[in-house]
Amino acid sequence: MVAESNPARRLRRLFDRATATPRRRAVVAGLIGAVALSSIGAAVPIAAAVQAAPPATRAADAVERAGEPLAAAAGDTGTVSLHLAPAGAFVLDPSAATTIGVEIVNGSSELLSQGVVRVSVAEDAPDDAAALDAWLGDSAATASAVGEAQAPGVVSGGTSQVLVSIPAGKLDGSAAVTGLRAELLVDGVVVATNDAAFPSPRAASTGAPGLAIAYPLTVPDDTTGLIDAEQLEAWTAPDGLLTRQLDAVADRSVAIGVDPRIIASVRVLGSRAPESATAWLERLGTIGNVVFPLAYADADLAVQSQLGLPGPLKPESFADVLDPADFLNGMPGVPATPPTQAPASGPASLDDRTLTQKSTPTPTPTPGDVDGDGSVDEVPTTEQLLSWPYTRADIAWPADDTVAAGDLAWLAAGGLTTSLLSPGNVETPAPVVDEEGDEEDPVSTAPGNAASSIDGGTAVVADARLTAALRAAAAATSDAEWREAMGRLAAELAGYAAEDASASSLLASFARGGGSAADRVEATLQALATLAWARPASLSDVIGAPPVARTLASSPEAEERRATVQRLIDSEAQTVSFATALVEPSQLADPTRRDLLALLDAGWIRTPTDWQSAANEWLTAQVQTRAGISVVPSSTINVISRESGVPATIENTLPYSVTLEVDVAPSNGRLIVEGRQKVTVEPESRASVVVPVAAGVGSGDVILTVSLYSTEGVEIGSPTYLSANVQADWEGVGATVLATIVVLFFGIGIWRNIHRRRKARAAEASDTPEPGAPAQKDEDPRDE
Repeated sequence: MVAESNPARRLRRLFDRATATPRRRAVVAGLIGAVALSSIGAAVPIAAAVQAAPPATRAADAVERAGEPLAAAAGDTGTVSLHLAPAGAFVLDPSAATTIGVEIVNGSSELLSQGVVRVSVAEDAPDDAAALDAWLGDSAATASAVGEAQAPGVVSGGTSQVLVSIPAGKLDGSAAVTGLRAELLVDGVVVATNDAAFPSPRAASTGAPGLAIAYPLTVPDDTTGLIDAEQLEAWTAPDGLLTRQLDAVADRSVAIGVDPRIIASVRVLGSRAPESATAWLERLGTIGNVVFPLAYADADLAVQSQLGLPGPLKPESFADVLDPADFLNGMPGVPATPPTQAPASGPASLDDRTLTQKSTPTPTPTPGDVDGDGSVDEVPTTEQLLSWPYTRADIAWPADDTVAAGDLAWLAAGGLTTSLLSPGNVETPAPVVDEEGDEEDPVSTAPGNAASSIDGGTAVVADARLTAALRAAAAATSDAEWREAMGRLAAELAGYAAEDASASSLLASFARGGGSAADRVEATLQALATLAWARPASLSDVIGAPPVARTLASSPEAEERRATVQRLIDSEAQTVSFATALVEPSQLADPTRRDLLALLDAGWIRTPTDWQSAANEWLTAQVQTRAGISVVPSSTINVISRESGVPATIENTLPYSVTLEVDVAPSNGRLIVEGRQKVTVEPESRASVVVPVAAGVGSGDVILTVSLYSTEGVEIGSPTYLSANVQADWEGVGATVLATIVVLFFGIGIWRNIHRRRKARAAEASDTPEPGAPAQKDEDPRDE
């Protein structure tokens, strides 16, 4: 059989795509004759089959064209995309000639043919929030072409840059915000399109809103509750992940939520901590930002509330990883000049003075003085390892769109009285209807403060428009994509400024990404600082602003996720109970709690499949750990005496010493157990123990249930069942038989002696004559 040719395979894929709908199948039916050209050796690129299609201004206009199935397939599936922005900038001066850079990204599996890039301008300037939404959200918005350029072919997975020149006078020179549209046409068919908006350098600045930004300083999600020394050294190197994050946000108008796991991971190493990690931690203590703690390992707070836990989970201890020899010179990573501690309960009292640095130098530490009180300590306590001079310690930052009714009160009860909420967790006001019955977009008015009163609690709500644009800029994978996102962000701020939002204190937040976008974060913050129509604000300013009454959009986490988290928590509780069998329970209990918190990292929410897999692996590992102590099965035990013992062999496959109590429970009264026996089993070894038993009534088979308990009475593992054969009555029978034999032996002997003596006496009595009778004369044998 002859192998199918490459052109035939390619046309077959195109045919399958083209006949995906009934309408397309009807169109393709008229092109059957053209399909016969599959024997041609040249590859068939996207839109190459469309030769006579007339030009179209929108992809929708091409739907009715004969060649639409082959030409617009890529655009329909979103595999070809465009990004546009002024060349080298994100601010556009509409009164001058300009050059627009258009990036073509071919994410399809086909070759993208040569074409034309056309740039159009919105006929209605999107200079306020409502108009901007209408332009960016409505593909039918009208636009006029202002320039075009030839676009080269792009291979599958490739990108290409096209520059389109726009002469002066083509744009509205008075517009505060200019809307631009880029279209890619191949053989006259629109393959991809994209709309964007860019502010003018002269955008309104009199009503600039105050903008605070929140940034999560975290590490990529993992399954371990501590970062090892090697990873810390890599991440705190000059170009490391943590260094780049701190470089991006340090001493800027950005509130930093810090994962306490980072601080603890450096400190538990003591003198073994990498110098770069210690220096990084000390630098964190000197920056002028508002700094607040996230949950340990950035654990998901909302799901804990929704499962009804008493309070947020925290690490119990770090004793399992602390070595006194590492702390002879004190605890590392203590800020040399920590910022003044602000009161956690007084948001309104916080101002710029809370960031003033202490100028008094830290005294030279005493060797072995961990907490700096002048006394010699062995190792730091959990509180000392986690302590930090936070600006505030009352802020909760739940993951996006995870907060449900009752969660804010639960957080407040745990001391987290102010919650930082995503915009999706707050209900959007209903549209306002005017006298003519037309809806008015409520966001066309100046925004209110981010400070909110929700369900009787205090919260700050991130602005939906600004947050979306900010995160898009931080996540951009190319310069063109970043400039486009920055143009949107700057345009949104210009729209607010035009509506006089000078009294507003707004909040935008970066997404949890484990620092993967640190480079774009720094560029984004630098660009924001250049805008005249936005003024920086601190998180304290935003929290202290007059609150706006808002309604919570209850968004409980998925039932499947809650069920898995409950399994994780239950498994951790079982392991902690199991750990009471260890000579040092903290060796197992402490890392288990920390690893649980790592699995609850809010960063895992972005990858539910990976998280579910990691959770299942962890649950399996916990079961295996709890099965590490067991009773070794044995053959049938013979009990042949009334006072005996049941031997049991205990196996410990764990790397920890354990102390156990062995309990034996018989299935019937043939054996009586006299008590439990205590035994210590060294790591990865076995030990034997004999449990005293006494024979009861009767003989026969007995099933012995051997159970293990910790010294605190927690049952360890599953019971093991042993068989016993009780034959303890032979002692009594043997003694009876022997006693009988002895009695018979001596009895018969005595009886014989008595009988012999009686016979002898009777014989003597028969030979004695009666009184008065003549004496008999002895017969002489000679007389015979």
